[in-house]
Amino acid sequence: MGAIFAIAGATFKESRRQRVLLVVFLLGLLLIGVATAFSGLSTGEEFRFVVDFGLTGFLLVGVGLACILGGFMIPDEIDRRIVMTVLTKPVSRLQYLLGKFLGAALVILVVNVLMAIPFIAAYVWKHPLHQFTWVLPLALVGVYLQSLVLLAAAMLLSTFSSASFTVIATGFVFIVGSLNQYLVGLAEHGDSRWNKLVFGVLAKIIPNFQNFDLRQALLAGDPVGWPHMGDVLGYTVVYLTLVLAIAWLFFSEREF
Repeated sequence: MGAIFAIAGATFKESRRQRVLLVVFLLGLLLIGVATAFSGLSTGEEFRFVVDFGLTGFLLVGVGLACILGGFMIPDEIDRRIVMTVLTKPVSRLQYLLGKFLGAALVILVVNVLMAIPFIAAYVWKHPLHQFTWVLPLALVGVYLQSLVLLAAAMLLSTFSSASFTVIATGFVFIVGSLNQYLVGLAEHGDSRWNKLVFGVLAKIIPNFQNFDLRQALLAGDPVGWPHMGDVLGYTVVYLTLVLAIAWLFFSEREF
């Protein structure tokens, strides 16, 4: 575990020096600021405006960080031959992957916490404090878990492809995963057996990001039960375990 945490710490420190991460973070804050500043233009819809733009900002930042970190970490260190230096030490390839994943996950967590402060402040400003609902932090947790799933997918792709392809493919995974219910519909009502098979396989392989979206529950004031969050957490753990295991298999066979 010591090697994993050491690699995670080094990854976190290295990621902080990348200016592109700062740009993504500032864009997320900008969206929250825009939501707060212009919410008054929508009479009677201030709360919905803040929630929609705020959660969209969190989601875009999480997707951006997952694509950038997951897509560039491993290919960049392979190109600079850093990975060879690390693996010559008593560090296994599995420890290296897990350390990279945990370091990137920590970066996304810190950015989300920093963004949560102004977002929750804007939420409370547009919504009476005595009506504060725990669905709000749960919605932010859902966005973070979604980012972790996407990060794992990006790391899997980066073990056998270039950084640019990984970023594009990860974006595709996010788009398709956000439309997972349509894939299920096409799998059930496809024109041919072949189409049903293809869409059915995609619906199973691509993560269903709609499971993580609590926006409508937050806007409608509907409660979110802990069993649902338990299902979401269990789904995340299972998916991360499978994807990172496959990534390790590909990474183990790669020659440097």
